[in-house]
Amino acid sequence: MAPIRVGIIGLTTVTPSGEGYTPGSWGLAHLACLSGSPHYKIVALCNSTVEKAQKSIEHNKLDPATKAYGSVEELVQDPEVDLVVVSVHVDKHYALVKPALQNKKCVFVEFPLAGSYLQVEELAELARQAGVKTVVGAQARANLALKKVKELIKSRAIGDVVSTSWTGYLSLSTWSGLPEGLKDFVDLEGGPGRLNIGLGHGLDPFLDTLGEFEDVQATFKTYQKTTPLFDATGTVVDPAYKVTAPEFIFVQGVLESGAAASINVRSTPASADEAGFRWIISGSEGEIVFTSPAGGYVQGPMPDAKVLLRKWKSETEEVNWKKDEPGHITNVVEFGINTARLYEAFATGDEDGYASIESARKVHHLIERVKKVAIWAP
Repeated sequence: MAPIRVGIIGLTTVTPSGEGYTPGSWGLAHLACLSGSPHYKIVALCNSTVEKAQKSIEHNKLDPATKAYGSVEELVQDPEVDLVVVSVHVDKHYALVKPALQNKKCVFVEFPLAGSYLQVEELAELARQAGVKTVVGAQARANLALKKVKELIKSRAIGDVVSTSWTGYLSLSTWSGLPEGLKDFVDLEGGPGRLNIGLGHGLDPFLDTLGEFEDVQATFKTYQKTTPLFDATGTVVDPAYKVTAPEFIFVQGVLESGAAASINVRSTPASADEAGFRWIISGSEGEIVFTSPAGGYVQGPMPDAKVLLRKWKSETEEVNWKKDEPGHITNVVEFGINTARLYEAFATGDEDGYASIESARKVHHLIERVKKVAIWAP
């Protein structure tokens, strides 16, 4: 089978700082996933100018035959590009994904899908009209432990789902200040804000496994109303940046299946609990508990996650969720391995293994519902 020909938007010459996320560097994770996979071939690169695209091609040691483009319109009209990869700041997603869909190109775009829900709806409609396959970088969908939880639910290992609770720790506390490049994370309407990242990335596997909410309620609280912002040198550039995104997010309601559900996400300086994420699903015939150590994000690799299963008349057992994977996945650096799994699922036709624009729309829709009904605690 011929490799899928890829055009990347957003592969820059930024070098990661080595201390967590560096703005502009996530395209390197896509590069690692694509360059090692036998299913893909990078044939084009688009940046703000042809010169910058060419510089990125050279800096990242791509094939010299890789085409350099300075506009998305040129890239998406290239008949040799099968898949357009969009790995830029969320506020640019809409403007870049829209022409790709209008030109009936398959798209891989990072989550959050767009900067506003109206844009999300428009992109979802364009994807439906185009009839193309799409991938959204909701990496938790590809986590093997979470996929095992879904398999257990689908096989009715615990019978009917009666109740579920999800508790998550988000390492986006502002109590000691925040790097200036991450300020969007504490904005309520910021594309990569705590709601979209902290809640949204967890909602994707949650909804994919258990279905959507029929009724929902929510409570938000922001304890740290302002935070210092500092630059790369540690110098404070804004001593009191306003924090509008909630630090504590409580969502509860009833799923369409009739199950009671609650979700609790907190942003604190550290977690006293050894489990950063704990997902309990209680059923008519047993219970499943997923846990992962504190640190990182739910869309991260979580290699030490555990899945416990107990039938009501049996003892608790730890379920083995690990499996053999090809080297072009396991050789990807740990933080990018779930992205590699998304690419593998797309290439092999495993539509259950990745989120689409339509499934991402459902996540964004629920977030909008939650924002509208949320009560803000003082």
